[in-house]
Amino acid sequence: MVIEGSRSQADHHALSLLAETAVALGVQVTVLHHGLGRLARFRLRQKLRGLAADLYVVSGAASLEEVRRLATVGGTPIVACYWPQGVVHNLHRAGEDATARPVLPAHAIVGTEAQRQQLGAYAGKLGPLPTERIHQFPVPEERAEPTTEVRQQLAELLIELLGERAHRSLGHGLLKASAARVLTMVTRARALSLAYHQVVPELRGVDLNLVVAASTFEKQVQALLRRGYRPLTQVAQVRELLAPPAGLPPSFAIGFDDGYLDTLEVAAPILQSLGVPFTVYCISDLVVGKRQLPWYELIQQSLYSSRTSGRALQLLTQCEPLGDTLRGRLGTPGFLLAGAVMGALKRLGDVQREAVCALLWDQLGDEILARPNIPRYLDRAGVKRLLSFGAEISSHTCRHPILTQVSDEVLATELRESKRLLSELVGQCPGLAYPNGDSDARVEAAAQAAGYEYAVRVEPVAGPPQRFRLGRQMISELTGMGLGGGFSEKIFLAKLLRNRGA
Repeated sequence: MVIEGSRSQADHHALSLLAETAVALGVQVTVLHHGLGRLARFRLRQKLRGLAADLYVVSGAASLEEVRRLATVGGTPIVACYWPQGVVHNLHRAGEDATARPVLPAHAIVGTEAQRQQLGAYAGKLGPLPTERIHQFPVPEERAEPTTEVRQQLAELLIELLGERAHRSLGHGLLKASAARVLTMVTRARALSLAYHQVVPELRGVDLNLVVAASTFEKQVQALLRRGYRPLTQVAQVRELLAPPAGLPPSFAIGFDDGYLDTLEVAAPILQSLGVPFTVYCISDLVVGKRQLPWYELIQQSLYSSRTSGRALQLLTQCEPLGDTLRGRLGTPGFLLAGAVMGALKRLGDVQREAVCALLWDQLGDEILARPNIPRYLDRAGVKRLLSFGAEISSHTCRHPILTQVSDEVLATELRESKRLLSELVGQCPGLAYPNGDSDARVEAAAQAAGYEYAVRVEPVAGPPQRFRLGRQMISELTGMGLGGGFSEKIFLAKLLRNRGA
């Protein structure tokens, strides 16, 4: 990460404090100071070219202008930090042309509501900076030093935003744009099935592959409607696929896995305004209050939190065979090990994984739930409210285990019990979304025996539709991201058409 400070002493001091905190959490940080004059700016550009940054943090338009060319070529996100004493008027129009639109960052950090509103009034080449990309943190009173807690929360946000890097390269963007021009002209799928997770009012998360900003989500749905796709629930689309009626336009179905509360609070009102029904696949243990987090969320949140990551790694090291994965790496930041830990846990048997998570929950559960941005899930009342939005309620099992790893008895219980609980609650549960997208012939036969009408995976499936092996496409903020980090309708449609399974 490169933090490029401005000429303002207050701004540079705030960024220096942020750098210290990020380094303490295990991030490699280089701090550069933005000097005066052409020679200073030339030297700054030379230093920037020698650094392979995954994220730029800047304050002020001059800093933003210096890094934007490198960021565009390298696909590196830029975060403009106007916290705590920074001023938004530094985001002035770029260059000498007074008619030019300002250069906008990928994300911005502000300290006051007035700053948020002022920043939201600017528009760059791709339009205004979406409000979901403006992150607000409290400003210390009377210019006091920011607390360690707030600094850690800021650093944790930057760690999450590092995940955007892999999806923004210039070469990748140009390739996607070229494919988009061709595919959107010559291709039209008969049916598209889209799998979402979280639709969020603030674009952040420990896994950016599972989140989409509310404004981007609305644009994605509008793009399909403009192209003439009919919106259906997943069960309605399945019925058409298995007995295709003649003469109907192509369809799309939107499904939400896991049953996040933002499906009700953020996504449902958007879809209702557009006249689009949808499907929600609920983890029934979360709905009835038997669990407060699914196992994968527990693991990821514990490793991304600066308060718990060290102790979480210590606990995980005690659990074989996780000890083999982590031994000798306890000094590594938890967020860097999250992928390896998740992969190792997915390879464990169901009983072993449950034991590991029970230990972690017992020791750290309360602290993990206290994190300010922990995902929240639907309860009974929330699931019932979804019916008023035209939602189909279906199952994502009881606990979200990997079904190919469980015994026949556990498999039958997971499928039948979740269907029973949801059917009793809302009077329906026609479908099943396989947790982690994993299924095989045994699991598919069990889904049929449990009385489901259909079951879906999380990747496209080639060939004719099969009732218990239906393909979908995972969608997030990163799907259809254009060169400047904004939403590209052509790239979004091309991605769907290229990967379609039906």
